[in-house]
Parts: sequence; C-alpha cells; structure tokens
Amino acid sequence: MKLFTLCVAVAALVLATFAPALAANITILVGDNYYRGPGVTSGQRDIRTVNVGDVVTFSYVGQSSHPTASDNGAWATFPMNAANTTFTLPPLAAGIYPYHCTAHGIPGNGQYGVLTVSGTATATLDIRAAGLDLTVYPNPSHGQVTVQLTPKAGAEYKLRISNVIGQEVRTVALRPELTAAGLPLDLSELRAGVYFYSLLVDGKVATTKRLVLQN
Repeated sequence: MKLFTLCVAVAALVLATFAPALAANITILVGDNYYRGPGVTSGQRDIRTVNVGDVVTFSYVGQSSHPTASDNGAWATFPMNAANTTFTLPPLAAGIYPYHCTAHGIPGNGQYGVLTVSGTATATLDIRAAGLDLTVYPNPSHGQVTVQLTPKAGAEYKLRISNVIGQEVRTVALRPELTAAGLPLDLSELRAGVYFYSLLVDGKVATTKRLVLQN
C-alpha cells in the first residue's frame, strides 16, 4: 500500500512539472450578442491570448443565430445556433486572429473577439535557450514607451505593433547592438486602446504580448 501511495505521489509530481507544456482547452461562449470566457458576465467582446497548440472551442449558449467569421480569412465562417452548438478551430500558428458575428457585429465593433496565438514550439525554445525576452514599458502607457531586448548577432529582430482587429500599425527594427537601457519609442500618435506587440525573429513571430495605451 505504501508503494502504491508513493507511485501516485511521484506520478502527480511528474504531471505537475510538465503541466505548463501541455496544451490547454480554451472555451469561448457564444451568447446573444456576445463572445465571453466562462465566468465573464458583461461585455460583447472577448479578447484573449492563448499558446500555440491550445485547443479553442466556441460553445453556443444563446437563442438566436451567430455566424462567426474570421476577419483575416483564417477559417471559414461557421454557424453558431441550436443545431450547431460547438465548433473547434483548426490549429493556428502564432499571430492575431480577429473575428466577429456577421449578424450582430463588424470587425472591431459589436459582437466581436480577438484571439492572439503566442509563440511557436521552435521559436519559444530558441528564445529560452538564448535568454531573449521582449518587454515594452510602462504598460499601460500614455505613448512614451521603452523597448527592452537583448538580441544576439546573426538574426533580424523587429517589433510589430497591431491593433485589436489585427492591423499592423507600426514596425520597428531592433538592432543587435540594442543595449539594456532600451530603445525609446513614441506611440503618442496612436489612439488610446488595446494593442498587441510581437517580437519577430527573422520574419517569424516568436512571442506576442498586450499593450494598453491611455489618453
């Protein structure tokens, strides 16, 4: 009996150690005029970040029909109604995927959402191995921010800033000689709101984070 208990404890420890690496199941509720995560009780939109490999499922909890369209063509429009209560998205690469209900919203307004898929298996491993991390601060900001990165020679690094509907609003080259002091960046010409900044390594998205700009 003691051996069995020990085996269970060891198995639990192993699972706890590797849990962060396992894919997560993400549910987005589709109700009447809203997309929401479980536990959220107000608002029409759902803005969330998931990891590459996570399984994203839309679950219908409404009364009327809510066809869900990808703003950038990442998936074909799928029905959400009493006859079609669940839909699981195909595997998505790292990037930003805005979507909306074609009956009750438009891109970036009404019943809409933004799904940000962060990282790729290869890029994430490379970043960790090289000790790379991109930070933009302060966050929230009034427009004057500092970009901090410790790039290595031999690769091309860029900072890409996108709005909530996935439109690129600024791209900045990050030089290998960028120091720990960081690169000052003026974003004051952008409207207040939620944005997403991504680190591109040789043209591929390595990580994506959220940035809030205030008036």
